[in-house]
Amino acid sequence: MTKKFTAGMPIAFLGIALVLASCTCKIKEEQMSQIRQLRTEDKQTAADIQKAEAEKARVDKELASRQGDVRQCNQRLSFVQQKKSQWPNVFQDWDPNAPEPAAVEPATTQPKKK
Repeated sequence: MTKKFTAGMPIAFLGIALVLASCTCKIKEEQMSQIRQLRTEDKQTAADIQKAEAEKARVDKELASRQGDVRQCNQRLSFVQQKKSQWPNVFQDWDPNAPEPAAVEPATTQPKKK
């Protein structure tokens, strides 16, 4: 029985191969139109993604700029609060009883001869 089974296997494979080869599926017109529609949607989606990424980059840049402004404002605020806490002695090296510095005379220049 195994010899008959072994001899019949190649014939069965050949028959199955012929049946499968002759029954190839062809794309129908409505399937082609659906594929075209999906490709169009894919291109539109890719364009939308690219546009959204550009917008995200612009917003991230704006956010970084605003955060820099906030950081600078916080530094100024802390400087003012520090000086406010030291109020009467804000200028520690200033002596109100010190004599006024001598006024520096402007240098005189002689007119050039022509």
